[in-house]
Amino acid sequence: MTIENSFYGDSGLNEASVSKSCLVPQKDGGMNRGDRNLETPEGDEKTNKVPFLKLFAFADPTDILLMIAGTTGAIGNGISMPLMTILFGELTDSFGQNQNNNEVVALNFVYLGVGDVVSGFLQVTCWMVTGERQAARIRSLYLKTIHRLDIAFFDLETNSGEVVGRMSGGREGIMILILCVSVGKFLQLISMFIGGFVVAFIRGWLLTLVMLSSLPLLVIAGAAVSLIVANTASQGQNAYAKSAAVVKQAIGSIRTVTSFTGEKQAMSDYDKFLVSAYRSGVYQGFVSGIGLGLIMLVVFCSYALAVWFGGRMILENGYTGGEVVSVIVAIIILLEEGSFSHFPYIIQVPREGISLCECICFWSSSSI
Repeated sequence: MTIENSFYGDSGLNEASVSKSCLVPQKDGGMNRGDRNLETPEGDEKTNKVPFLKLFAFADPTDILLMIAGTTGAIGNGISMPLMTILFGELTDSFGQNQNNNEVVALNFVYLGVGDVVSGFLQVTCWMVTGERQAARIRSLYLKTIHRLDIAFFDLETNSGEVVGRMSGGREGIMILILCVSVGKFLQLISMFIGGFVVAFIRGWLLTLVMLSSLPLLVIAGAAVSLIVANTASQGQNAYAKSAAVVKQAIGSIRTVTSFTGEKQAMSDYDKFLVSAYRSGVYQGFVSGIGLGLIMLVVFCSYALAVWFGGRMILENGYTGGEVVSVIVAIIILLEEGSFSHFPYIIQVPREGISLCECICFWSSSSI
């Protein structure tokens, strides 16, 4: 019992700003049948929002320390890439110079790698641990609330299977875990963006502005491709849903379909929706390929412009080769690694935050 109390933290449960009755399982969306309606007036929509910090209402002082350490690690992990571009430029300038300078740059790479390992470990471990702790605390609070309820509640509002399901994999616990991991990655990306821009403008502001001139083209191309792909994907999903509905109706009423010899009609409807889904998939692949080709065309053209303009800066404005390389590599990291491959993590934070915000508002307004 001592270990359980120290882990879940009874004091942390009392400090949470969310009412304990919030974790009671409810039917029809998790609300008491006699308390309030599912539909809320339009004027009350603003009340269904909570501050960002309240999303971590179940965090105790240990979790706060873990989140601070995870935030520090995420920021350090993010700025390690811009710092690497500085060392890469120094390595380029060291070619042809004395050997001691090469050794200094090599040692700096080693130090940066060690620091990146430590910061990455803090980011992933601390955010994962605090997410698991808060998820476990939510389930513990749910179990304590269940123990205080009358037996009639289990006959009218819920059953043992629902209670076990909520304890083993509660939606709220999963959301707080995903939110914690996504916040760490989000902070890493933000620090990488800011650090990359700072390094690029310090090393060569004029070359940075020239390379950023291609950014609007990338944004327009990426946004257009994303909208078209999302639209075609939605059309394909709707077609598959309609085909599944045809199958469900035909199988569920197989005797009626057979008695009226409607097998061919059902198969014809099913094939029609499959053809629509197939066309949507082909169009989606075609647009994705064209869009990716346009994006890579803009990227490589911007590289060519950077190399040409960087050569002019070396001849006319006294730039060094290391400064040009640092700017180019920093912008490459910003455009490729930050913008495209990790974009889902940027979306994950507001999406999971909104879902958890709705649950907290649900919990705070409910009563036993």
